[in-house]
Amino acid sequence: MDRLVALLPFVPYRFRPDRKPPYLRPWMVPQSLWGRNLRALLSKEDWDRIRKDAYARAGSRCRVCGGRGPKWPVEADEGWHYDDTTRVQTLKGVIALCPDCHAVRHWGKTTSAGKQDEALAWMMEVNGWTHAEASRCADDAMRQWHERSGYNDWRCDISWATTQYGVTPIQTGEAIAQDRNQSFVQKAREEYGSQSGNVSYIQHLLYE
Repeated sequence: MDRLVALLPFVPYRFRPDRKPPYLRPWMVPQSLWGRNLRALLSKEDWDRIRKDAYARAGSRCRVCGGRGPKWPVEADEGWHYDDTTRVQTLKGVIALCPDCHAVRHWGKTTSAGKQDEALAWMMEVNGWTHAEASRCADDAMRQWHERSGYNDWRCDISWATTQYGVTPIQTGEAIAQDRNQSFVQKAREEYGSQSGNVSYIQHLLYE
């Protein structure tokens, strides 16, 4: 029994007896935090070390489903906790995800690419859900994103990375993150602009 307990951290979430669905769901980043991640805030060398460590810890398999992608096995996903009272986004860790699971997590990007049907089907498969249950989860994530994106004073806490890996944010990190945020917002405006008189999600968010 002790050996089984010791192995649990290495078992994909989908197959762990101590976990229940949802094993996988959309986790959308508020608009004011777009572009603010370890890739922007740390040196390339430090980010590479953290993400490759996540791959190694998972045996280059997805931490959610245990699968691997056809082109590259896994991708790094930052896990964040959001405090809606203090509006602080806190990094809790970095894990390895296969491209299919990663697409569900980054629902907004997946939707903009027109691949939401495939991601919805994968969310159904992994969680053992019906189409209605998966759709409800995606809709809830979108509503939560709207609520959180209504505030521009979100702060980002990456102390997990600085503590666990002894890294230091680069001096230009904040400027890089801000530039990326503006670029992403501009692309969203261009892609989700008003069509046939309908106001888009992004326009509603930015009060245009």
